[in-house]
Amino acid sequence: MKRLVLGIAAAAVLMLTGSIYFTPYDGKCVIIADNKTVQVKVKNQSVYEVLKTSGITLEYMDIVSPSLNTRVSDGMNINIIRVRESLVKVRNVQSFGVRHIYESKLNKDETVVLECGKPGYIEKQFKVLYHNEKEVWRKLYNITSEQKPKDDLVAVGTGSVKRMYNMPKKKMWVTKALTMHATGYYPGPEDCGVYAEGVTSSGLKAGYGVVAVDKRVIPFGTKLYIPTYGFAIAADEGSGIKDKDIDLCFETYKESSVYSPRYLKVYVIE
Repeated sequence: MKRLVLGIAAAAVLMLTGSIYFTPYDGKCVIIADNKTVQVKVKNQSVYEVLKTSGITLEYMDIVSPSLNTRVSDGMNINIIRVRESLVKVRNVQSFGVRHIYESKLNKDETVVLECGKPGYIEKQFKVLYHNEKEVWRKLYNITSEQKPKDDLVAVGTGSVKRMYNMPKKKMWVTKALTMHATGYYPGPEDCGVYAEGVTSSGLKAGYGVVAVDKRVIPFGTKLYIPTYGFAIAADEGSGIKDKDIDLCFETYKESSVYSPRYLKVYVIE
């Protein structure tokens, strides 16, 4: 009868603990966590009890192997993987290209950079999972901001232009753009009166490529690029030229007389 009772008790302990070690014993196991390896003494305990006794705390995402309810055995390794999630922003830069417009009023070897390009970007937010501070997984979570790239805008010459004054460089950059009201004039007596001598207020000879401006807006000597007209230099003024007016000089009275007043972009170049 006594043996039967002992057998039933042993079976009960085996069912409850999953282990044949139902009496305390001395042993050792190794805990591997936080880049450290620690050897601890254990008795008939679960993994959870060993970690608690050793003062090791767990976060809810941490991975423990073997599982917390496993009964330890002598020589067992207990591995803890620290797990965390984080939102990480990544900015990808997008390069810009070049867009050309072709201008017959510029010579073949002349170019004007009307607008400088600007790179674009797309900023993404990723959800990243780390195991012991090593990334093991990431997924796109959100696109926080985006800017499309802006191409260089370059005027490229295709013709052969006769100008009174040549520009000193073959490639120039725009420093300012103005919207101005343009008219045309001929430096002879038909437009400038019987005393016209064909000489500008600045002392330069008038001709195609010389323009009259308000000196308060565009100082004399300023180099300009005017679409459909070409390169020009501010060198003249007139009583009717105020604020953002500009008067374009032509070689003949016929050209100036058929030039209809219009608003156009005038680019200051360097």
